[in-house]
Amino acid sequence: MNDPKEYIKDLSYNTKDVFFNDDLDKINLDKIIENEYKNTFEILDKLDIIKYIKDNYKINYKEPELEILEYIPIIIGGYSRSKNKIIFSKKSIESLIDEQLEFFGYKEIKRSTNDTQGIKYLNMSFNSIFLYPFCINRNIREAIAESIIRSKMLHERWHSFDYMILDKLEKDSTIKDRDYLLTILNNHDNLELRASAFEVVDYLVNGFYKHEKGLAAAYSNIPTCREFIDKLERKEDIYTYVPYDLGFCYGNTVVAANRSSLKENIYNIIDDIIHLDKERVINVIKHYGDNSDKLLHD
Repeated sequence: MNDPKEYIKDLSYNTKDVFFNDDLDKINLDKIIENEYKNTFEILDKLDIIKYIKDNYKINYKEPELEILEYIPIIIGGYSRSKNKIIFSKKSIESLIDEQLEFFGYKEIKRSTNDTQGIKYLNMSFNSIFLYPFCINRNIREAIAESIIRSKMLHERWHSFDYMILDKLEKDSTIKDRDYLLTILNNHDNLELRASAFEVVDYLVNGFYKHEKGLAAAYSNIPTCREFIDKLERKEDIYTYVPYDLGFCYGNTVVAANRSSLKENIYNIIDDIIHLDKERVINVIKHYGDNSDKLLHD
């Protein structure tokens, strides 16, 4: 279906009780950020992603510290290379939660204790509609906050990997593909698209890829991503934050291509993201489905 918004509307249920919940504003962002900092580490640890990158890329990985601030202009979260800190802005998160609630204006949401029925969708794109599944609990604002913070925490954790790999590359001339990796890692756009790709893959590998409604978002995002690439190449519009959306689309394509094998292929996917640049991202998105066996980096 060409219009993912309409497609997802067909999967939704109409009721108003979530938006008239007295608990909407009663969330503790500090606690949610701290919990997702721990949760994302546990996700990476459970999949042995940290160990895999340490062993295969010989990095001296140090777990980033967490810093929570009331407000940082523009950003929701960031990674400080010099301090090895992941930093979050509470006011920016609150603003994004409000934007997501507005996005739900095209439909109303049913609260459910059933995992599958309780999967709904956020729009995490900067330039179009890119749908992100998330699970609704009793408090819609809390559920949105957890989803936003988890995805952004994974994004910033990848930045910590990239910068530690870059540190190793700068000191060790014997590493395979060193020149190529140095070139792509010294390009800020590549850093953001890689982190965004990892964010999508690791967010969805934590269970959503097993659900029909979780994969539905990945499939419905593909036509949107191809249209985005076409417009980008024709230079029809002036876009902002292009690397982020390219990374979202690439991660989404990886999820759609791997489907139920996503978890068992995670190390190949990690290697692919480490070797990822803008040219490859665009090529893979354009030709997804043509030669899926060539999707990952050799």
